[in-house]
Amino acid sequence: MADSDYFNEDLSMFEHYKHKQFLRNTKNACITILPKDFVMQIANSKPVSYSAIHCCLYRKHLKLRLKELRSFYASVMVRHNIISEEVDILQGRVPKSVFARHYLKEDPAELRDRTLKAITELEQTLN
Repeated sequence: MADSDYFNEDLSMFEHYKHKQFLRNTKNACITILPKDFVMQIANSKPVSYSAIHCCLYRKHLKLRLKELRSFYASVMVRHNIISEEVDILQGRVPKSVFARHYLKEDPAELRDRTLKAITELEQTLN
């Protein structure tokens, strides 16, 4: 990867919080966890249109609209023992609850392992 301080290869994690240009008033994605091979596939791929994604979902018999993919992803994560506060963090919602802001201290490696396991199973569903 060209910007090794952005993608932490040890944790398989994009660390958005270290780069101010990615922070907004809402939906601040603090981290994104993806397998390195998946990141490389994305980096080496050509742009994909809305229609292509829609057709792919249709062929896989997933009756989803693109705007429903976030909730589908969240449902998969929760089914794989990732608590809702962690899903919120992964989806860029900064939790307002006192618990999440002050007491949710997750080991990044442990969260990474659970997230990558869920992503692997999701990928198998889509293939």
